[in-house]
Amino acid sequence: MLKSRRAFGALAVSLGLLAAAPVMAQEFPSKPIRLICPYAPGGLTDVLARLLAKRLGERLGQQVVVENKTGAAGIIGVEAAAKSPPDGYTILLVGQGQASVNASLYKDLSYDTLRDFAPLSLVSTFSLVWVSPPDQGPRTFQELLASARAKPGTLNYGSAGNASTSHLMTELLKEQANVEMTHVPYRGEALVFPEVVSGRLTGTFATVGGALPLIQGGKLRALAVATRERSKLLPNVPTVSESGVPNFEVQGWYGILAPAKAPKPVLDRLSKEIMAVARESEFREQLQSRGMESVGGSPEAFGKLIASETARWRQVVLKSGIKPE
Repeated sequence: MLKSRRAFGALAVSLGLLAAAPVMAQEFPSKPIRLICPYAPGGLTDVLARLLAKRLGERLGQQVVVENKTGAAGIIGVEAAAKSPPDGYTILLVGQGQASVNASLYKDLSYDTLRDFAPLSLVSTFSLVWVSPPDQGPRTFQELLASARAKPGTLNYGSAGNASTSHLMTELLKEQANVEMTHVPYRGEALVFPEVVSGRLTGTFATVGGALPLIQGGKLRALAVATRERSKLLPNVPTVSESGVPNFEVQGWYGILAPAKAPKPVLDRLSKEIMAVARESEFREQLQSRGMESVGGSPEAFGKLIASETARWRQVVLKSGIKPE
């Protein structure tokens, strides 16, 4: 008799959970959602966060509030999200730095991306372009490589910071193209541009969105884009692969995570709405005008990207000896 009661009780609990799942998904959200952005206000990533928050809030019927939590290579913001209640009311915007690169840079990192978070969707990708001074130095990417090989270590390149995307991808380029250049890190891409314009730097890999006004204004010369195909915003600029480094391809990306233990119906709802935002023509146009491509990939695809990028950049970090600042 006791066993029968226990079995009946277990069955009742299971049926109750199944019945509650649709209700939970329908009731969520019942209050504003916090979108943590581990980047400073005013930059390209912050703009992306606010564009997404506005459209996602409209679809969910609740305000999505962007909260900028910066510092320690984005770790502070990620930690805050990881420690938040796993109820779907805190989500996190990440790039490859926080989601994939930090695991190789910091031995005592407090979070594991795919253990502590559930991928919701890849939101956007962005192209990077090598830019050089307009009136001096190499005029093509082939000339840049030839000069770097002829005078190892004498050319210098800037980056948006130690272990930034621009730093990592140039180290990858050095390995694949068998060239040597000296790294000069800055605190943000905006600080690199004047150094390249003046000729104090040979060049840098910059975001297309950030460099485009200077390229169009004749202050920077675009030599090659790092994506597989040419950029729609710079159709006359060849790819790095076309310019002497076959199969070289790097693109930046941003996606949304949620604490891993959030209820599945809630995660499914968030993922569904984020992917729907990414398909909206207005949102796509807003991103394209800033040098980004809207994606809206599935949680499974985003999880695979995080894992593959973690493995890829681990090799670059180990081979180049990059250390956190």
